[in-house]
Amino acid sequence: MQQRMRPFVWLIGLVSLLVSWCALAEEAALTTLHQKEPYLSWDQTASKARQLLKDASAETAALEQLRATLADQRAEAYQLSQDKSVDVRWLEAQIKSLGPEPKDGDSEPEVIASRRAELENELATASAPIFLADAAYERANLLVGEIDQQIRQQLADKLLTKSPTPLWPGHWGDALRELKRYASQLRQEFRAVRQDAKQNQAMTGSILPFVALTGLAVLIMLLVQPWAINQLDRFSRSLTRKSTILACNLFSTLLRLVFPLLTAMLLLTAIGVLKLPLASAQMTIRALGAVAFYIVLSHWLGFLIFRPNAPEQRIVQLDNPSAREGMRICQLLGLFIGLIVLLTALKGDYSFSAASSAIFTFPAILLGSWLMWRLAQLLSQAAHSAASHAQESEQGSHVSRGILNALVWLMKTSSVLSVVFVCLGYDSLARQAIIPMVMSIALLAFAMVIYYGLLNLMARIFTRDDKEEDAGPSESLLPIMLIVIIFFLFAPALALIWGARLTDIAEVWRLLSDGIELGDVRLSLDVIITFFVVLLAGILLTRWIQYVLRNSVLPKTKTDPGARTAIVTGLGYVGYTLSIIIAVSAAGLNLSSLAVVAGALSVGIGFGLQTIVSNFVSGIILLIERPIKEGDWIEVSGHSGFVRKIAVRSTRIETFDLQDVVVPNSDLIAGIVKNMTLRSNHGRLVVSVGVAYGSDLNLVKEVLMDAAKNHAMVLSYPAPSLVFTSLGDSALQFELRCFIRDIKEFMVVKSDLLFEIYQTLTDKGVSIPFPQRDVSIKGLEALVKAWGKKGVSRDEG
Repeated sequence: MQQRMRPFVWLIGLVSLLVSWCALAEEAALTTLHQKEPYLSWDQTASKARQLLKDASAETAALEQLRATLADQRAEAYQLSQDKSVDVRWLEAQIKSLGPEPKDGDSEPEVIASRRAELENELATASAPIFLADAAYERANLLVGEIDQQIRQQLADKLLTKSPTPLWPGHWGDALRELKRYASQLRQEFRAVRQDAKQNQAMTGSILPFVALTGLAVLIMLLVQPWAINQLDRFSRSLTRKSTILACNLFSTLLRLVFPLLTAMLLLTAIGVLKLPLASAQMTIRALGAVAFYIVLSHWLGFLIFRPNAPEQRIVQLDNPSAREGMRICQLLGLFIGLIVLLTALKGDYSFSAASSAIFTFPAILLGSWLMWRLAQLLSQAAHSAASHAQESEQGSHVSRGILNALVWLMKTSSVLSVVFVCLGYDSLARQAIIPMVMSIALLAFAMVIYYGLLNLMARIFTRDDKEEDAGPSESLLPIMLIVIIFFLFAPALALIWGARLTDIAEVWRLLSDGIELGDVRLSLDVIITFFVVLLAGILLTRWIQYVLRNSVLPKTKTDPGARTAIVTGLGYVGYTLSIIIAVSAAGLNLSSLAVVAGALSVGIGFGLQTIVSNFVSGIILLIERPIKEGDWIEVSGHSGFVRKIAVRSTRIETFDLQDVVVPNSDLIAGIVKNMTLRSNHGRLVVSVGVAYGSDLNLVKEVLMDAAKNHAMVLSYPAPSLVFTSLGDSALQFELRCFIRDIKEFMVVKSDLLFEIYQTLTDKGVSIPFPQRDVSIKGLEALVKAWGKKGVSRDEG
C-alpha cells in the first residue's frame, strides 16, 4: 500500500514545489516591475514633453501642467540619486577598507585584487538605480528649462501683440455700440431673473441683509473708526512713558488698517448675500473684492508714508499740504489699480473686440500715468528737502535723497512709456509699464514703513531717557542687517509683480536648496544657514564665557588686570577658532580639496603678508609671555604712555597728552621697550635742589630728608638719600633720591616735595639763588667818544 502511494506523494511534492517557484517568480517580477515603474513613468513624461515642445501652438496652460509634472518627477529623481541604500554604503565601506587602488605600474596581492573587482561589480549593480535617477534628473531639468523658455516667449509675444490704436475716432463708435450691447445683455438677464419666481424671491429676500451689511460698513467707516482713533490719540498724548506711547501709536496704525479691511469685508459679504445670478457679470462681481483690497491698502500706505497730521512721523520730508496731496494721490492710485482689475474682469465676462478693449483701457492708463507723474513731482520736492536738511539730527528717520531721486526717475519713465505704448496700440505693454511700477512703489513703501518702524523701535529701546542724544542702533550694523532681511523677504513679491511666475520662484528656491558644486564642496542654502547659525552660536557662547570670566570669575582671583585681559583675549581666539571649525564640520563642508589653495595662500602669506603675520604672532607672544600688559607705563619708539589695549595686530598706547599711539606688535617684541611697571609700581624719584653759597649744609640736608620721610608716597625702604652733586656757577647742587609707591604718580610727588622744600628753606632763611651774569662790551669807551663827537658837530652845524 505504501509503495502504491509513494508515486502520488512524489507527484504532490513536485506540484507544491512548482507552485512555490511560480509564486516566487511572480513576486520577483512584480518587484522588478515596481522598481522600474517610476523610470517608465519618467520616460513617458519626457517623451510627452518632447512632443509638446515641438508644437509651436501649444497652449500655456498645457505647458504649465506638464512642467509641474516634470518638476515633481525631477524632485523624485534627485531624492533617489541622493539617498544611497544600505547595500551601496556597505559596499563602499568594504572597498574603502581594502585601501587605495595601486598606481599605474604597481600591483597588489591577487586576493585583494579579486576581492576589489568583485566588490566593484556588486557596487555597479547596486548603484544602477542611482545612475538612472541621475540621468532622469538631468533630462527633467533640461526639459523644465525648455518649457520655461517657451512659456516666457509666449508671454513676451502676448505683451508685444498690437491692437488698434485708441486715438483713431473710427473705433469709438464700435466700442460704444459694444458697450450698449453688453448693457442690454445685462438687462435681459436681470428681466429673466425677475420673471423667474424662485430667483426673484431669493433676490428680494437678500435685499434686506444687503442693506443692513452696507449700512454697518458705512457706520464703521464714518463713525466708529474716527471715534476709536481719536480716543486712542487723546490717550496717547496724556502718557509719559516711551514704551506705552510707542505701543499706542502702533495700535493706532493697525486700527487704520483693520477698520477699512473690516468695511471692505462687510461690503463684499453684502454683495455675496445679494442674489444676482447674472451670468455676464460673475467675474466682475468677484473682482470687487480685489478692488476693495487695493483701495484699502493704498489708503493705509498713503497714510503711513505721508502722515498728514504727524510731521514728526513722516518718512518723506514734505510740508502738510503736500503730504495731504500725496496721501490723496496714493488713494487714487489704488482706485486706478482697482479700475484696471474691473476692466480685466469685464473682458472675461464679455468678449469685447481688441479695439474696444484698447479704448476702455486708454483713459485708465492716462489717469494712472498722470497720478504717477504727480507723485514723482512730490517725491522730487522731498528729495530737495532732504538735501537741504542733510545735516539735521532727524535725517535718520527719512528716506535719503539718492533713493528718492532714483524713484522719481523710474516713475516718470514709467509714466511716459505707458502713455506712448497705449497710444501706439500696445495695450498689454502699457499695462506692464505702469501697473507693476505702481505696485512696486506700494511694496517699497511698505518695506520702508517696516524698516523705519523697526529702526525707531530699536532706537527707543536702546536709548536711555537721560541721554536722548546717545548713538542708537542707526549708527551700527543694525540698518544693514534690516535691509538685507527685508530685501530677502520682499524679493519674491517684487519678482511676482514684474511678471515672474510662482514656478520661477520655486526654481530659484530649488537651486538654493540643492546648491551648486564647487569641486568636492556643495554649497546650498541649508549648508550656508547651518554654517552661519553654528558660527554665530559659537561666537555668542565665546563672548558669554568671556563676560563671565571678566566680570565674575577672574575678579575673585589674585591675578592682576593684565593677566585677566590676556586670559580673556586668549580664550576669545581659541573660541573663535573652534567656532569656525565646528561650523565647517556641522555644515558638512569638505575642505580637503582646498589644500592646494591653502598651500598657495601660505606662500603668499610668507611673502606679501609677512608683516601682518609677524604682528599677529607678536601679539600672541605678548599675551603669553606678557612683557607688557594693559595699564603698564612704557616707552617705545620715542613714545611714552600707558598701554590701553593689546590687539591682534597692534597695541594702543595713551600718552600723557591723551593722544593714542598705535604701535605694531612686532616693534614691541623685536625692539627695545622700557617698561616702568613690569614687576611692580615702585620707582625712583630724583628731585634736584640748588642753594646759595654760604648756606648751612646740615640744615639743608635735614630739611630735604625730612620732606622725603614725611611724604606718604615715599617708601621707607629703600630709605631716601641726599647726594651733594656739584658746586655750580651760582648754587650748591643737591639731589634728593627716594623711592615712591606708584611711579605713575611721580609728578604729583615731585610737586609736593618741591613745595615743601621751598617753603621750609625760605622759613629757615636759606635762599635759593638764580643765575647772575656780568656782561662786558669791548670798545665801549671808544664808541661813546665817537658818538659824542658826532653830536657836537651836529649842534655846530
